[in-house]
Amino acid sequence: MTTWRIIIVCTLITLVGFNLRSVILAVPPVLPLIKRDLALSYSETGLLTALPVLVLAVGALPAGFLIERIGGRLCVTIGLVLLCAGALLRAFWFSSLMLFLFTLLLSLGMTLAQTSIPVLARRWFPARIGLVAALFSDGLIIGEAAGAGLTIPIMVQFLGKNAWATTFVLWGIPVIVLLLLWLWLAPPAPVLAPARSSRAEATTKATSPQSPARPVQRSQVNSLHLGIMLGAGSLIYFGMNGWIAIYNSAMHYAYLTPLTLTILNTAQLPSSLGVTFFAQSLAGRRSPFIVAGVISGAAIIGWVLTPATLEPFWAVLLGASSALVFTLGIALPPLMAGPERVARLTGVTLSLNYCVAFVGPFLGGELWDLFHLPFLAFLPVAIAGLLLIILGALLPPRTAFGLLSRVSDTSERDPAIPITPSL
Repeated sequence: MTTWRIIIVCTLITLVGFNLRSVILAVPPVLPLIKRDLALSYSETGLLTALPVLVLAVGALPAGFLIERIGGRLCVTIGLVLLCAGALLRAFWFSSLMLFLFTLLLSLGMTLAQTSIPVLARRWFPARIGLVAALFSDGLIIGEAAGAGLTIPIMVQFLGKNAWATTFVLWGIPVIVLLLLWLWLAPPAPVLAPARSSRAEATTKATSPQSPARPVQRSQVNSLHLGIMLGAGSLIYFGMNGWIAIYNSAMHYAYLTPLTLTILNTAQLPSSLGVTFFAQSLAGRRSPFIVAGVISGAAIIGWVLTPATLEPFWAVLLGASSALVFTLGIALPPLMAGPERVARLTGVTLSLNYCVAFVGPFLGGELWDLFHLPFLAFLPVAIAGLLLIILGALLPPRTAFGLLSRVSDTSERDPAIPITPSL
């Protein structure tokens, strides 16, 4: 690849991340309007925000198998088509059933595209996986911040105070543009043959002088642990985004919602960018996850017990800590696995991640409905902080991940996709 080609491909990957999140995170700011107009219960409201997370949890692993069959580039294309269709169609049917149906459709597209990007990072940039994964992570976080922070101001200023359905169109149009750019500019990504059987691979690895003693088994064990820890970080993030607007409305703090949601999401970007420079040395270490758990646990306690005017401060801590967990974890599947296994490993990790994250908004709504106490919506967030501390402390030593040899190994490049060493 030429330098300009590399820049274009990295920009495309970042834009994919942006659009995967802007469509989803544009919903929480207008949730009070949706709840009112469609007469949703708190549980149904929680399910609406948790549905994309649930689809990621259930669909990431099958998406990994599909990527092995038809290739990551085509899967991103299909994912963007589904994302665009779901985002736009839900603006034209004002019923709760259609809203949930099209949210399901766009969530399937998001799952397919998000699972594909680490695979493409491994195929297109095998020597710079950490950087490319961080750029994708930055795109996700910028999209989250834009969707959460700009939806209300744009709606009120240009679309109308109650035009929540039109905001779906607003964030769906950029997906169409991205889809066209992706079809035009994304390089080819040949389909990989499915991974060999464990016995055959173990035999090959055992006879290879460059292979660690038990790389496949250890990477699988650590991906299980990693998936649960990443799920705790995602639970913090999605739980807060799902309930800030509703909680503030119930507590008569609605005036704080736009600022707090914007800060929660924008606070992730400095954290993600800061971690990017040290991702190779921090990957797999215990301390970042423990620190993130302590910070998020203290922040959610402060959120409930301190005056409402401090919400923006606690939002900074919650956003930064969740981004810390996410950024360190997103690059690990392509680093831990060879080209033929990265799709499957990514699917396992994301499924575990979002299985844990799903319970946050939904359980929060159930607790609120059951006990009629608004602060209970944030109890799952506090539990997630505790999980990060415990699982972070139980994380195996960094040497067990076998990352260093993967990071330095640039010999597995695809001859059909030439990439220069200097990115």
